[in-house]
Amino acid sequence: MQFNGLLPAANCVAVESLRITPTRIEVELRCTVGSASCPICQALSHRVHSRYVRVVRDLPWGGTPMVLRFSTRRFFCDNTKCPRCIFAEELPDLVRRRARGTPRLDETLVHIGLECGGEPGRRLCSELGIQTSGDTILRRLRASPPTKGHAGRVIGVDDFAFRRGQDYGTIVVDHESGDVIELLPDRTSASLEAWLATRPSAPMVVTRDRSGVYAKAITAAAPEAVQVADRWHLLANCREALVRVLDRHHSPITEAMSAAQSQRSGADMAPKAAQLAVAPLPTALLAMPLLPPVHGPLPRNMQQSIDRRAKRLARYELVLELDRQGLSQRAMGRQLRISHRQVLKLLNAGRFPERAKRRYAKQVDSYVQQLRVQWAAGVRTVCALTTHIRTLGYTGGSDMVRRYVASWRTPEERLRLRGPKPGPRLPTPPTLQRPSSDRLSWLLLKDDVERRTGELDLLDELRRNCEPIRRASELARSFGEAVRGHDVNALTVWTERALLTTSTKEMNGFAQGMVRNWPEVKAAIGTQWSNGRTEGHVNRLKLIKRKMYGRAKLDLLRIRVLRRGP
Repeated sequence: MQFNGLLPAANCVAVESLRITPTRIEVELRCTVGSASCPICQALSHRVHSRYVRVVRDLPWGGTPMVLRFSTRRFFCDNTKCPRCIFAEELPDLVRRRARGTPRLDETLVHIGLECGGEPGRRLCSELGIQTSGDTILRRLRASPPTKGHAGRVIGVDDFAFRRGQDYGTIVVDHESGDVIELLPDRTSASLEAWLATRPSAPMVVTRDRSGVYAKAITAAAPEAVQVADRWHLLANCREALVRVLDRHHSPITEAMSAAQSQRSGADMAPKAAQLAVAPLPTALLAMPLLPPVHGPLPRNMQQSIDRRAKRLARYELVLELDRQGLSQRAMGRQLRISHRQVLKLLNAGRFPERAKRRYAKQVDSYVQQLRVQWAAGVRTVCALTTHIRTLGYTGGSDMVRRYVASWRTPEERLRLRGPKPGPRLPTPPTLQRPSSDRLSWLLLKDDVERRTGELDLLDELRRNCEPIRRASELARSFGEAVRGHDVNALTVWTERALLTTSTKEMNGFAQGMVRNWPEVKAAIGTQWSNGRTEGHVNRLKLIKRKMYGRAKLDLLRIRVLRRGP
């Protein structure tokens, strides 16, 4: 039976038999060529010495494993000058030397390894009918031809973590082609400088973050290259400066919260107070004694919260005491086992910084825009709002929607929804939760952030009564407008204005850092290049690392990243 071309080497191999069992498919093959060439002297031989059976695995058929069995012949080498007397015939299109699988099976394992890795690839192969192990897939990856990085004219440099906080490497990306060029084993300037020195041509443009390590290497190895700072890092550094301003003005934020709470309580209590004036409290109710306080153990979560606050308060007071004794910030950090940045934050707070209450994400957060549209259209009932977003995929209850939209209602609507009560009830002012400095910075910078109860009043109080926070937020907003608008002249004016500002030393220090790196900052605003593509490849690299289950050594990671894995 002639071979029909479903397997490689159809011109020199014929099918002798085909046996199908419940567990696998066996194909008996026979070589149709009567001679073979010596692998050393290339002399053609027709004399057969002996035979042996060779079994190799091939791609499965219909999910059933398949093996190929064929008799391999040994030939005499008739060349008397050849050091080899006997050699085995080779069929490179069917199977390589000493291989247990066909070339196309090995290529399939390489592709599966690039996409899935070792153990995930093994599970996928098991579903496809390929019997292999995760270690075999990784060996196939390591044995695949290496990928050579090309020389790019516009490259991006950034760091990535092998283990966060411990080991870091460097990724180099070609912005024009979008491919990763190289992965370096560390993030030192010497490593990047040595790699740049080996390139056939120096890059013309290099985008990077604001790290001085990469700047030093690029300046030494490619002095004519234009260095471009990352615009995202510029915006992030500006917001971090604003966060430090907020951390240093803890007392004004607390006072603004109290003022906003009082203002909101007065506005909400006015209509209720008018109702209570019409219906005074009965004399019997006023004569009732107060309820005794509840004694007993607190809930576990509440007691833990109280204990943690007491621990933070003790640490804060100890930092103040050590500062009065004249210890340096680093000495205090070593003694208390905290960073010197945390020590500086506590010293600049002015009073004990209360921790902001953490808000966990809710399912209804994904449907805020749809709820806003319905609310603007006049839909006020919770049942109708819940029914609408359930058609969009919401699976939660109506109580979550009711609590979410409660802050959108006016005091008159809330009073009307509660209805008349059987007796007079003292009004309960709405509570205002203190936002963290990170969230407060976003509230000051962006108008499209979803504001919670009382946060708008808090922002008004801060802008009206705290000059440093107001000035810092205005500088941060104008900086963002200049960067997003690619306006170099506006950025120059902003830098001069921030350097003259003495009330916000954090923004002043940020402006001084920009002046030191002014060529890179100017190139970031005036050119089209940015390090965003490099950051995207770093995120892709993180995904590959997590899918490798701790097997992400540099050689395997380099193969998967450079050869366009997931």
